[in-house]
Amino acid sequence: MLSPDEYRTLLTDSLDSATDSDTTPPNTRTLYTPFLHRQALDPNVTIVLGGRGVGKTVWFQALQDPDLRRLAVHRYQLPILDKVDASPAFGTSIRREYPSQRRLQNLITRFSAEDIWTAVALHGFGASGILAIPDWDERVRWVSENPGDVEDSLLEIDEAAGAAGRIRLLLFDAMDRLNSDRGIADELTNGAMRLALTLRTSTRNLRAKIFIREDMFESAGSNFPDASKLTNNKVDLRWDPESLYSLLFHQMASSESDLASSFAIEADWAPGKAGTRAELERALGLVASEHMGTNHRKGLTYTWIPNHLADGRGQVSPRSFLSALNEANMQSRAAHSAHTKALHWDAIRSGVQKASSIRVLEVGEDTPWVTSALQPLRGQQVPIELDQVISLWEDADLHVALEEQSHATADLPEDDETASVPTGPTSTSYAALIDNLKDFGMFTTRADGRLDLPDVYRIAFGVGRRGGVPLLKN
Repeated sequence: MLSPDEYRTLLTDSLDSATDSDTTPPNTRTLYTPFLHRQALDPNVTIVLGGRGVGKTVWFQALQDPDLRRLAVHRYQLPILDKVDASPAFGTSIRREYPSQRRLQNLITRFSAEDIWTAVALHGFGASGILAIPDWDERVRWVSENPGDVEDSLLEIDEAAGAAGRIRLLLFDAMDRLNSDRGIADELTNGAMRLALTLRTSTRNLRAKIFIREDMFESAGSNFPDASKLTNNKVDLRWDPESLYSLLFHQMASSESDLASSFAIEADWAPGKAGTRAELERALGLVASEHMGTNHRKGLTYTWIPNHLADGRGQVSPRSFLSALNEANMQSRAAHSAHTKALHWDAIRSGVQKASSIRVLEVGEDTPWVTSALQPLRGQQVPIELDQVISLWEDADLHVALEEQSHATADLPEDDETASVPTGPTSTSYAALIDNLKDFGMFTTRADGRLDLPDVYRIAFGVGRRGGVPLLKN
């Protein structure tokens, strides 16, 4: 049986690289396939919604890899993926297959967004007319000036794919990095959705899939004919506690560490396994105590961790979950090395605090207005009356900051190809702001009408709750 220190070593080897999909792409050893994501991989599902750290980029990368697609076919029993040939239309990396953020900024001043993405699609699908043109400016110009040839090319590619029994799939990711001006980013996103609708309704074997944050999807809008054909089948990348813990133990069992096989035997865990709650609680018991303290009054560790990382919609990102456990592991080794389990409950609390602060930084980068709205609540207690929240906002002159953010645009940095999009609120009225914060999972409403703030945001914003997780110390 592995000792607590050996388990800490295994956790270190398993988690250090598991929280950053941008720099650590998935492979056949590390890819985990939560059942809740099965529908999102169907090539006929166009819009896949998800916040930071839920797996958008993982699936964007995995769908382009034949070995990972075959793995998904096997685990999900989704044979249609065997027919897919996927090409990237946009992502975090600078690639020859699509124009970079800087080139898009230049192109959108002269061409429509739909023409830009149509050129990208024809290039990705291997249309000879586009491949013969050396640069993106001339490729998009050709699309703009030759609508008949564009239709003929799409028809030929569609027929060839059908004859070969294949589906050509165009993949969009990192839509928040399309442009540093939110209006232009929305325009480009809308163009991608228009192209996706054209492929869906006008061809049998050509499809597009767009991985996108929900706020960007709502902001970009879908105010064009038949847009409901896209939006009616959109899906969310969701994670429940069983998926989160199964991911953790998948990482441990599939680690390259020499200790992984011993854990797999002790926990009866095979890579890719989706465990029942009983199996998961047993495996968790190998690395952490049953309760978050010396007795049951402190809460079950199994439920405590996801409950304190969940937003107002009950969602936990796997990145936050794994980051919290990675921090808990380091804290346990540093301050609780004699503990009978690898993870000490106080270290787990510290891990949740660290994950909370990281999550708030991410929110601030994605939607700066959220940070502006929650900062005036620092030092308060939740649940809190709606009138008190509005009074705090008025005292802080929040409407001034919101007006500035709703109209702000940012110049593209000279040396930055991947600047993300600053986001203003959809409305600067306080009533609309409350609704937006609820939709984003920041606020929840108690039965008596008071507003509450989930721990994952409450902790880092310095908002108290009697009996809650302690606030971060400066």
